[in-house]
Parts: sequence; C-alpha cells; structure tokens
Amino acid sequence: MSSQFEKAVAYVQGLDKTASGPDATVKLEFYKFYKQATVGDADPSKEPSVFSFVERAKWKAWDSIKGMSKKDAEENYVKQLIKYLKEKHADEPILKELEG
Repeated sequence: MSSQFEKAVAYVQGLDKTASGPDATVKLEFYKFYKQATVGDADPSKEPSVFSFVERAKWKAWDSIKGMSKKDAEENYVKQLIKYLKEKHADEPILKELEG
C-alpha cells in the first residue's frame, strides 16, 4: 500500500466521525475503491440479498469496478478524497500533502 493511500484512509475514517462528513454517495465511492484496493474483486457468490439495502448498495458499488488493479483503486481513492476536500474543505492541510 502506498503511504498516500494509507494517509487518505486514516483521514476518511476520521471524517465518518464528524457531523459534516461525506454523504452516502461519497461514502460509497470511498468504500468501493477501498475494498478493491485491499481485497480485490467482489465475490459474486457473496452478493447480499435484495432486502439488505445498505449492504447490497455497497456490494454493487464495489462490483462496479471489477477488474481494476489494486494500485489503480488506491490512486482513485486518493483522487476521490482530493476532489471531496476541494469541494468541502479546501483549507485542510492534508490536501497539499495528497496533491504533492
């Protein structure tokens, strides 16, 4: 794992604990890239039931990037955080580190 990815993951995990954290759509973007970077492709045999709405949405988001390399997923995760920070928290010091 790249150090940029590790920093981004730590930052996003902290965001989830704040009231002004990302909305569900943005969280799904982070989730799918994180899972692809750390696990690889989603396992079709583990697709959640249609009645498990949240888990199914997460699985479908992850499955939508099937075949993406772990390295590309890490890079996309960092890019997603940079995009989010530019839109919502442009004064965050980590932004310059990630863009570096």
